[in-house]
Amino acid sequence: MFISSKNDRIKEKYYINMFNVKTLIFSNNHSNSLGASKNERDELCKTIIDSSSLKAGFYLLIVLSTFIVTIGLLKNNIILTIGGMLVAPLLSPILSISLSLTIFNLKVFFRSIRIFIVSALVSLIVSYTLGLIANFSLTQINLIEIMKAVDYTAFFIPIAAGAAGSFTWVKKDLNSSLPGVAITVALLPPLTVMGLALSVQNFIVFQEALHVYFLNVLGIIIGSWIIFMVMGFYKSTKKIVEEIKLEEKN
Repeated sequence: MFISSKNDRIKEKYYINMFNVKTLIFSNNHSNSLGASKNERDELCKTIIDSSSLKAGFYLLIVLSTFIVTIGLLKNNIILTIGGMLVAPLLSPILSISLSLTIFNLKVFFRSIRIFIVSALVSLIVSYTLGLIANFSLTQINLIEIMKAVDYTAFFIPIAAGAAGSFTWVKKDLNSSLPGVAITVALLPPLTVMGLALSVQNFIVFQEALHVYFLNVLGIIIGSWIIFMVMGFYKSTKKIVEEIKLEEKN
């Protein structure tokens, strides 16, 4: 009896200690889980709406990033191309589209589509203008050959990049991964190739670049939408609508 009761007490202490350890681990790692707190959701909604607003700074970043990437492509300089991709703010409007689909709000959706189209047009105009000025041949741009080799299996890459990008934006402690995401999504190079192709009236290359661009955008929307749904952003309708109203007042 004595031995039995002693063993029972030992077991009881063991299970209590194990429970306390698990509770401590869970409480410490809760903020690092796949879920998002209300504060994290609210902060991301504000960040995406602010960073995708059609303001002077937004236009300036698009013009500068397109200029850098276009020169990088013309010179086949991968460093310049990557540098321009890091500056480009094109991911924000696409994430805004994903948010609008997550909360299923048509007003937010059309606002996001409008900004997405305007940003793409600005980039096209800049690269088209540079194409008219520069003396170049499309056959000398190495990236064009790479885009021709793209097949539908590559569609999973922008899906993964969109998921990684949206998750990284939510979890501020992972911000160091953002440059890698900006490079992986590869939005600006196809756009600049489209502008350059238009400047020399090469519509075959334009269609190929448009195809790559469309697949990348669609993949990012799907990947980020999945993450936003998993992280509970469908609960953020009120916050997103409030941010849109503030944007309209300003």
